[in-house]
Amino acid sequence: MTEAGTRGDKSVTVAISRHVAPGRDAEFAEWVHGITAEAARFPGHLGAGYIRPASPNGAHTIVYRFDTREHFDAWQQSPERQRWTDAAHHLVAGDPNVQMATGLEYWFDDPSCAGGAPPKVWKQALLTWLGLYPTVLAVAYTIGVPVEGWPVPLRTAVTTALTVALMTWIVMPVVTRAFRGFLRPGAKSR
Repeated sequence: MTEAGTRGDKSVTVAISRHVAPGRDAEFAEWVHGITAEAARFPGHLGAGYIRPASPNGAHTIVYRFDTREHFDAWQQSPERQRWTDAAHHLVAGDPNVQMATGLEYWFDDPSCAGGAPPKVWKQALLTWLGLYPTVLAVAYTIGVPVEGWPVPLRTAVTTALTVALMTWIVMPVVTRAFRGFLRPGAKSR
């Protein structure tokens, strides 16, 4: 596991990529549903996602997010997780690729770049704003309108949850790819 430095946010995001044994995709998808539901019962769990490969032989990726390293470690070392992991041995081929990031720098993790220092903080801040501004506007004008009459705490919870999900799984991957040269001018692609 590689871990990036903390920049104020104590949350932990972990992406685990696995190659699935031939003919086991449906079973693996069911297994992912089960293990992510189990993780959701643990304290500090902030969400999970499942990214299926674009090509038939690509890796399947599970993303977990916990509010602190301690809560993530509790899940990681739990007998429940171990049981689920043991149950998947016949579904997967090879070893998992595990990447961990703390805070928001996971948005700027570019697996196509080999090594190197993380992008400068000011570049991350600028690109976060570049992605966040239109996302907040889009959420405000779409979801924000129907929930306008809701109490402010509930309305804010819904709109911020949607904004964070969009930023994490849609907007920032696109921004990171589009501005790869700006983020890491000398990085070599894998």
